[in-house]
Amino acid sequence: MGNEELLVVIGGGAAGVYGAIRAKTVAPHLSVLVIEKGKFLSKVKISGGGRCNVTNGHYMEETVLADNYPQGYKELRGSFFSMHGPMDTMSWFSDHEVPLKTEDDGRVFPVSNSLSSIIDCLMLEAKSSGGTLFNIKNHVYLNT
Repeated sequence: MGNEELLVVIGGGAAGVYGAIRAKTVAPHLSVLVIEKGKFLSKVKISGGGRCNVTNGHYMEETVLADNYPQGYKELRGSFFSMHGPMDTMSWFSDHEVPLKTEDDGRVFPVSNSLSSIIDCLMLEAKSSGGTLFNIKNHVYLNT
């Protein structure tokens, strides 16, 4: 590989795939490899009962969301969330032609009510960003 910089992302869930996309956006010269043992974005398929709950639209500030986070406050402190919150997520999907809606309870879903809107958007963007997705279970490369 020579002097080429490589970022390896372990885990092809929503956060891993999105993180890889973001890395390529911020540093286009960077080579990015996402490794997943199962199927890419498989957990997205069970989020929100098949509609894909993207984020929470009621708690836009880090501390407010952390205070209302069911698993506890410390998981969100000092995390990526301090630089990229729910509004950033919502804007990113809107900018990538996936309109979102916020329901009364704060859950944010694609207007289509279809998880495929989210999966298709993430996979298309991952492929077009020039990263490589690698499935170690089936030994399948998806070069982009």
